[in-house]
Amino acid sequence: MNNVKYVAVLLMIFGIVFMTCAGEDSNASIIEGTYAVNHNNIALDDIPLEWIDSVIVNMKLHYAHTSHGSQLTTGLSRIEAADQTYSIAIGSSTLPTEANAFCIFDGQESETYITPELYWQTSEGMDYTRAVLTNNPDINVSMWSWCCQMDYYSAEEVDAYLDSISALEQEFPDVIFIYMTGNAQATGADGYNRYQRNQQIRQFCSDNDKILFDFADLDAWYYDPNTQEWDQETYDHNGTAVPAEHPHFHGDEAGHTTYESCEQKGNAVWWLMAVLSGWDES
Repeated sequence: MNNVKYVAVLLMIFGIVFMTCAGEDSNASIIEGTYAVNHNNIALDDIPLEWIDSVIVNMKLHYAHTSHGSQLTTGLSRIEAADQTYSIAIGSSTLPTEANAFCIFDGQESETYITPELYWQTSEGMDYTRAVLTNNPDINVSMWSWCCQMDYYSAEEVDAYLDSISALEQEFPDVIFIYMTGNAQATGADGYNRYQRNQQIRQFCSDNDKILFDFADLDAWYYDPNTQEWDQETYDHNGTAVPAEHPHFHGDEAGHTTYESCEQKGNAVWWLMAVLSGWDES
């Protein structure tokens, strides 16, 4: 065998070994570097059904939130009600074992309404999160949703959030932690503070190759089927165009918004989970 053929064979063998080892890691993700899911990632029909099946088989989500965060679970439930292809099982303080469903552990082991103190802001909250992940080793994704804290939190308080999630990533390398922005409902000075803090999270994720669920972006953009164009809501604050919840989503059908807004976020959850399970959306 000449040298060229010898090298080619070695590279082929190495490639097979590499792919086999990667395939053995059920938590392996296609994502390398920063990834943000937002209003550009809500076309559910664009996700091949084999990757929906992959989410159902391979992804187990720990999701902690208060009332605003329930928009995601409400959206997922409504999507399932319309089409059983997108089957979910949401367990209150437990991880369901339902077959043929995307299983979600909702809350912490002893709480379902999860404020910052109960997930990342205190040592006790961090221990609650550790307990869920330790006692449920099948969970491979975890995320926590803001309520309205971003309207008044300081940069230092958001830094503490970023530090805590980063620390959990180090402790649980087989779990994908998803960062989130806060909702975009506030206007005025509160909305401007929220915008700055959300930008802080986006910049951190961009600088440090993190995965982001951009809740605020999903709030602010509405696809008008009449014009077949996206429309972003903004308001002026001292010369800055600040994104805000789109008027189309003003309502209180669920989680302080409309069902349509919930479904938009539920679609984004399926999209992100499909990417995390290995779908190359390009």
